[in-house]
Amino acid sequence: MIWFYRCVPHNLFDAPYASLVTGQSGELLMATIADDGQWRFPAGDSIPYKFEQSLIEFEDHRFYGHLGVSISSLARATVQNIRNKRVVSGGSTITMQVIRISRQRTGRALSDKLLEMAMALRLEMRFSKKDILGMYAAHAPFGGNVVGLEAAAWRYFGHAASDLSWAESATLAVLPNAPGLMHPGRNRDLLRAKRNRLLKRLWEKGELNELEYKSALQEPLPDKPRELPQLTYHYLAHLQSTQGNQHFKTTIDETLQSHLNELAQRYGIYLGQSGIHNLGVVVMSVKDGAVKAYIGNLPGTPDAPFVDVIQAPRSTGSILKPFLYAGAMQEGLITPHMLLPDYPTRIHGYTPKNYEDAYDGMVRADEALSRSLNIPAVRLLSQYGVTRFKRDATELGISTLFRPASDYGLSLILGGGEATLWDLTGAYRKLALDAHPNHRNRMYDAAVSWSVLEAMTQVNRPGMNQYWSTFQGEKIAWKTGTSFGARDAWAVGVTPEFVVGVWVGNASGEGVAGMTGTSTAGPLLFDVFRYLPATTWFQKPVRNMKYVAVCTASGHRAGRHCEITQQQWLPRACLESDVCPYHQSQVDRSTGVRTYQFQLPVAAAHYYRLIHPEYQSATLEQKTRLSNRKSMSVIYPQPGVSIRIPVTFSGELGEVVFETVHHQRESEVFWFIDKHFITSTKDIHQINVQPEPGKHVLTVVDSDGYTIHRTFEVE
Repeated sequence: MIWFYRCVPHNLFDAPYASLVTGQSGELLMATIADDGQWRFPAGDSIPYKFEQSLIEFEDHRFYGHLGVSISSLARATVQNIRNKRVVSGGSTITMQVIRISRQRTGRALSDKLLEMAMALRLEMRFSKKDILGMYAAHAPFGGNVVGLEAAAWRYFGHAASDLSWAESATLAVLPNAPGLMHPGRNRDLLRAKRNRLLKRLWEKGELNELEYKSALQEPLPDKPRELPQLTYHYLAHLQSTQGNQHFKTTIDETLQSHLNELAQRYGIYLGQSGIHNLGVVVMSVKDGAVKAYIGNLPGTPDAPFVDVIQAPRSTGSILKPFLYAGAMQEGLITPHMLLPDYPTRIHGYTPKNYEDAYDGMVRADEALSRSLNIPAVRLLSQYGVTRFKRDATELGISTLFRPASDYGLSLILGGGEATLWDLTGAYRKLALDAHPNHRNRMYDAAVSWSVLEAMTQVNRPGMNQYWSTFQGEKIAWKTGTSFGARDAWAVGVTPEFVVGVWVGNASGEGVAGMTGTSTAGPLLFDVFRYLPATTWFQKPVRNMKYVAVCTASGHRAGRHCEITQQQWLPRACLESDVCPYHQSQVDRSTGVRTYQFQLPVAAAHYYRLIHPEYQSATLEQKTRLSNRKSMSVIYPQPGVSIRIPVTFSGELGEVVFETVHHQRESEVFWFIDKHFITSTKDIHQINVQPEPGKHVLTVVDSDGYTIHRTFEVE
């Protein structure tokens, strides 16, 4: 009795399974063979009715009436074997066959048969009939290296077992009895005859009507095992790495995945001509984060099967900027239209530059974001705090910022850190989720997220008109990024329903001259959106906003000296921001009339005036007073001087020293050469420079706006 109780192992089958991915409608997208070289899929949730009836009718029509052993079947088999003087029938029930398959027995010894009968009785005591049928369907041989009903359905008929027809079910029901019949070009007549005899019995039993029976007889047999779909190689590998081998029932949209695979192949041919060999695309649902498409690399490239660029950490470039603007707005540091400084800057030895090496002096926050200007972002990060921003990025799901914030410094906002396309797409999804007023567990206020996304809809870069114009009827918030050395090109797009992430580059890290997020990843991003259904834009969250007076000139909340204002909806978080600091009260001494002057910082005004010629930095009275004051003198260079750059002992060109004296030592002096900002000085006003040969103009401006120009020539 003890032996009988323990004769059936707790785990009857320990064979390895293949891994497979099915999409949102159950279609097979990808499968990998099991470790033992067999196509063995995990068992389905249930046994399809047509296969169940076919199997029971063919193998064991008394299956539901015995306890694992059929005495009548054994008696019939014994008589048949005696008459034929050889073993022609085993009389095994389906339960006994499950035991035989689990023991991997191939012989027909009487002792094996007696052991399997005992084990079958014990199996029936432990499991239900449905469970036993499931074990058989999952592990029966179906010819070659095809094991189990699910694998057989896909390999022979190209669809799931639940969709098997009567003819297909009958074919698979007879195969385990003689799996060698499934061989291309051989035994076709014998296999067809066995199938048709089974169909006739099912018809006579009343399982099929006459029309179904005649139609089933006309269905062809499968010629050979089919190639399985290979649509989501890298997504399957990603799921396996985190969850092991199993049947992954995913939310992948089969049609979308197929279209985007073809799109990636077309882009691969085009990009390959420029030396770009890898790309990744991921599409997520904003509502629940469901993955709708996943392309981990270009199909057909040598490293494509081994490198999933979606999960690879890469330099972020400017792709994190929207989260900095959202954080600063959430803290009340800026408003959506507030003027931000945009002139050459040096902070603790770090000197960032805008991509096109041009500056606006002052620029609106939303425009600075949409144009991805570097100087405003770096200055804003300095104000917001690198430590705080790194914490924000981690909360958004960026999992690759392992170093302390001090190691990244201000370069973090320009690509000093790394992120994966997977994490970035998820972070943008959270930004989009927070723009929905009813979303809970938010990181940003709904009005803040809406304002940032609204600014991102204004992105209209040079060379993108042919893509942008197509989507004028549908708003898409999008952001690009390019890493140092043109090694990584990013583009992420957001609508209320979908978020799309794109990375383009070389997995080897090799840079490509001229590759940018705008010109390389951006077009692919918009082509992906062509395959997604159009959506309406986010509803403006006015409940989270307040209608307040805003200074027209500065974008700040209006102060008492701002003469021209307009009412605007601002996120309530922005109500903590400063009022306009640029309008100053002045009284004309000759007339006694009080005026309010829009006065920008000196360094900013220099560049601002180039774009806004209507800007006047000082009144006529002020200019006269400044010109008479002569509070500053340029010691070197003198007007029209010819300069020769010295040569050092190493043979390299050295530098020359320009010097200015200011009567007020605490005053700050701003230095420009040919209208390009060089630096600012305090106390000791000296700079070391190495100008190019030719004629130049030195401009020196103090904090009151007093200006001196000097022309000089470098030999």
